Amino acid sequence: MYSPTDSSALSPIEIRVRAELVRTAYNDALFGAPFAALVALLFGLIMLREFPQSIVLPWLAYALVCNALRLLTRWRFFRQPAVDHLSSKLWSRRFVVVSALTGLSWGIAVWLFYTGSSPGHRTVVVLVLAGLTTGSARLLVPVLWANLFYLYFSVVPLMICFLVDADTRSLALGLMAVLYLGYMTMAARQQLDTLRRSIRLGFENAALVVSLGAVNADADKLNRELSAEVARRGRVELELRAATDRAEAANRAKSEFLATMSHEIRTPMNGLIGMLRIVRESPLSTEQHEQLETATGSADTLLDLINDILDFSKIEAGRLELESIAFAPAAAVQNVADLLRSRATAKGLEFAVELDPRLPPGLRGDPTRLRQVLFNLLGNALKFTERGRVVLRATCHALEERSTAVEFAVADSGIGMDSEAIARLFSPFTQADSSMSRRYGGTGLGLAISQKLVEAMGGKIAVDSTPGGGSTFHFTVRFTHPEAADAARLRDNDGRYVAPALRGRVLVVEDDRVNQRVIGHFVKQMGLTMSVVEDGHEAVQAASTSSWDLILMDCQLPGLDGLEATRRIRQKLAGRPLPIIALTANASTKDRDDCLAAGMNDFLTKPVRVELLAATLQKWLPTARGA
Repeated sequence: MYSPTDSSALSPIEIRVRAELVRTAYNDALFGAPFAALVALLFGLIMLREFPQSIVLPWLAYALVCNALRLLTRWRFFRQPAVDHLSSKLWSRRFVVVSALTGLSWGIAVWLFYTGSSPGHRTVVVLVLAGLTTGSARLLVPVLWANLFYLYFSVVPLMICFLVDADTRSLALGLMAVLYLGYMTMAARQQLDTLRRSIRLGFENAALVVSLGAVNADADKLNRELSAEVARRGRVELELRAATDRAEAANRAKSEFLATMSHEIRTPMNGLIGMLRIVRESPLSTEQHEQLETATGSADTLLDLINDILDFSKIEAGRLELESIAFAPAAAVQNVADLLRSRATAKGLEFAVELDPRLPPGLRGDPTRLRQVLFNLLGNALKFTERGRVVLRATCHALEERSTAVEFAVADSGIGMDSEAIARLFSPFTQADSSMSRRYGGTGLGLAISQKLVEAMGGKIAVDSTPGGGSTFHFTVRFTHPEAADAARLRDNDGRYVAPALRGRVLVVEDDRVNQRVIGHFVKQMGLTMSVVEDGHEAVQAASTSSWDLILMDCQLPGLDGLEATRRIRQKLAGRPLPIIALTANASTKDRDDCLAAGMNDFLTKPVRVELLAATLQKWLPTARGA
């Protein structure tokens, strides 16, 4: 039954879950009531051989009336036009009453037919009662009190009969009955919790699909299809599948949708970020430079959000990958702080960055993932702090010859959290309480992803917080030291990117005109000669008729796609080496495997950072003389 919690304090999903549990209970009654009535008839016929009709027939009539009442109540329930939260509580109570009356009929049967009957009839009573209570446990799972009342009203009289006999065998049977009641009680609670979580997960998945549909107009159709699939799957699973199967199917569908949505956004994002990079390198006034930095920061933030969504699907699938490159830790921390400093200023907050002077100028690790974690933690601190101070710290610990442990901490004077909120803080789609998503916004993915990223880097994230006293998120990661040449480059350039000088002829296979300009600018900036073709057929023709040092190949092309074009180029070259690099918006591990299987040598995803493009080209092309 329902607790007396006011329905206004419940989330919309919790209200739907409770209504769905009641609907499931009444739906399953169609199978339980006729079966129980048939068992009662057979049981009554057996008892007529030893007991008079004046005892058996009234009991049988009562049992049949109880089962008829179950079917009648079910019929009335499904004739209702709609079931809201209040009516769900009423129908739940009715279900409990009818189930209790039905269980009582079998408890009465124990009193009437167990004591004073032959051992054979006693065995029938025990076997029938055990079978009915075990079978009813599955059908009465959605309403806990209905399950317990039916169980106890049926079994307690038999347990009393065992204990009253007072002989050793009866006492042992009585103890077994007590253990049986305890086991069935725990099983009923666990089954209800499992079913409740499964139904809630289905509804949360549907809500997630609806909310993400606004990201891109093209996702509307996919959103409707996925919602319909979730609804269809929910109806089928309520009848045929176990709770675990439902959860796994929902997660697979969600991951596929997120990966598809990410691909659709990455192609225009490559053009947007690339053009901003090109404009930033041109002569600009101070005001124009500030405006461009704001636009670049916004584009990077949008890309971080897209990456969060894709990262979550990768984490769920166990496909998260980290890179290991040289980077300047101080510059990485300052970069995050600079992106978010305007938020602190707008809210009137004191904002500080504290860097340990012992922090090495260069480390080796994954700076992109590190910035992603710091961005999430610092963004949350600014979001949940209305007044006071926010501090981002980087402290050097355990400075050794080959590695250094660095502790990163984000402290705020915001709303804080209690221990219960902290316990569920790092769960996906979860915030400290349900009202936060309405007041502050957010999907609840950031902390869950941050925890997985920190763990992948070999650390562990933790939080210290008190309600009203602010929060401090901190984690420690051990980085290795870069090679001497990499460390020198970081010192000379203060962590900023300098394009390498390369030589060679590059064929760019790309159908999007904006991306052609962006990639062309980056390639020419490195001193390379470049030509562009727009489809797979042209790529095969150009590769077989001219000499190239490298090909940058998009995968989704008009006519002949990039994978098939690569296979044909490999056939025409007949073993002659020619590096082919995938440059595509398809960002999953499977896409990477498909590209390598088709004959490509390396894999880059859009939107591509010029630093990563340069590092990849350096692997396959010679450096220009004198560079």
